Amino acid sequence: MINLNPNKNISPQTVAVLGSTGSVGTQTLDIVREQGLSVDMLTAGENTSLLAAQIREFSPKVVAVGSESAAKRLRDEISAGCAKSPEIIFDTNETYDAIEHTHADMIFHSVAGLAGIGYALAAARSGKRVGMANKEAIIACGDMIFDLMNARGGEMIPVDSEHSAIYRCLEGRDPENVKKIILTASGGPFFGRSAAELKSVTAADALAHPTWKMGKKITVDSATLMNKGFEIIEAVRLFGKPEDKVDVVIHRQSIIHSMIEYNDNTFMAQMGRPDMRDCIRYAATAPHSARVNAPELDLTDVFKLTFEKPDTVAFPLLEVARISVRMGGTAPTSLIAADEVAVDAFLAGQIGFTDISSFVIETLGKIEVSNNITEESVYEADRKARELCRSLINKF
Repeated sequence: MINLNPNKNISPQTVAVLGSTGSVGTQTLDIVREQGLSVDMLTAGENTSLLAAQIREFSPKVVAVGSESAAKRLRDEISAGCAKSPEIIFDTNETYDAIEHTHADMIFHSVAGLAGIGYALAAARSGKRVGMANKEAIIACGDMIFDLMNARGGEMIPVDSEHSAIYRCLEGRDPENVKKIILTASGGPFFGRSAAELKSVTAADALAHPTWKMGKKITVDSATLMNKGFEIIEAVRLFGKPEDKVDVVIHRQSIIHSMIEYNDNTFMAQMGRPDMRDCIRYAATAPHSARVNAPELDLTDVFKLTFEKPDTVAFPLLEVARISVRMGGTAPTSLIAADEVAVDAFLAGQIGFTDISSFVIETLGKIEVSNNITEESVYEADRKARELCRSLINKF
């Protein structure tokens, strides 16, 4: 589990942003701009046009992209209008080395999916504070990451809104005094629909999230409640509570971001406007809260706060996540990999919305689980689950 006592002497002035062109990455740069921070390093995939604009604004010393062709495009795009060109790298191992040895005071990790594991391990080796928005790396090999951080003197602050909320509720407290962790969920765009009604929904329907603006993959995962299932596993890894002590409630207003229940049956909740930037900002300033020029939460405008149990019949992946934790070992990694393949197939029009859960469940039921968690075993579990899920979809 992570350290719940953030170093009060850390006051980042320079940051590295991994995944800077994604949804969380661009919001991270909003906070960098707001707080007047400097940027030492940016990483991105293939979106070189946006990355070029970020380079012109923030003047990083090092930039990493996903391929040699992207590096060439980026050099062409910044050849004019850039006072000083950064070092541009594309080799994966070179990128990991640059992350580990960055001169930044803090690293924000928002590279999505299992592809973010290598970035997470490199960030852990840096000995820096890491603002972690990639849940998949924590789910797949959280203990490895925490061990590296402890050995190198680093620390992690969660950036996921729910886990940021739990972190703030637990900060400086004894976890043994906590009976339960309660994660809130908006319910996504299909709240209240039956399993039969979900058979006809489209990708456009699934991408219309009622509260949060996110990337396509995580938005679909929110619609299936798979994302909340991942968050259950993430909470187990981060906060050291068993899966049966992590509850989920549907909270449509998205005002309470998550809660803890103490042993004496009292609760503590973290509330605020549904804005990811609040979590990003706190990761940089913890244990201090920054003064911001932003709209406040007016409780008199909230009207009411409601809570309901999730429908695990219509949305079975929430319980499948719990099953994967009980299976242990590499099972959660296989779950993530199968879900990535199934969601891609849904967005490509190959399968229907309810088929996502069917293929994920079938894949998880057929995979082999290794209890020896290493970087190699995690990557192997990822590869095998992807191959199996793709083969099942291709036979569909």
